[in-house]
Amino acid sequence: MSKAKQIRKVRDRLNSCLAELNQIRPAALLREDVLGRDLDFRAGLPCFERTLELFHRLSRCDLEPVPLAHLKNIGDDAERSLERFRKILSFTGEGLENPREARDLLIDDVTNSLERIAANFGIIIRKPRKKNDLDPSSAAFTVSLFILVFALAAIAYYSARDGTVTELLDAVHRI
Repeated sequence: MSKAKQIRKVRDRLNSCLAELNQIRPAALLREDVLGRDLDFRAGLPCFERTLELFHRLSRCDLEPVPLAHLKNIGDDAERSLERFRKILSFTGEGLENPREARDLLIDDVTNSLERIAANFGIIIRKPRKKNDLDPSSAAFTVSLFILVFALAAIAYYSARDGTVTELLDAVHRI
């Protein structure tokens, strides 16, 4: 399969997952209406919100310059997260010996994946720097270089006119 087809396939899969993740609202994951207050997913709500927010933000990013490997990683994260949220949305606790433990495992699964998802997201949202973009350190270097060249030019000018250091310093003070 050509690289272009691979990229298109990965992007399509990612976009499909992101579209579905964008439809999930954190409040729907509470499931208090179905499970009751004793078995709801309230404890996982902050993590669910952060995870979904990362995917919402990702769906608004320009993924065009993102390399295939990074697209695959975040696509895998999106697919696994979607599966986790589907399990939460379909959780009833029925037929389980310990429904609270099963619920806690589902919450932990989302919580444990958040750090990896955030790291992969951080890699993707960093803009690749264009060749003509100014880096703050290169701007400082450019200004410093300009000052040095100006100082050397002033020294050369006064030296050629048989000027003294005192005349040079007076000229600098006038500037």
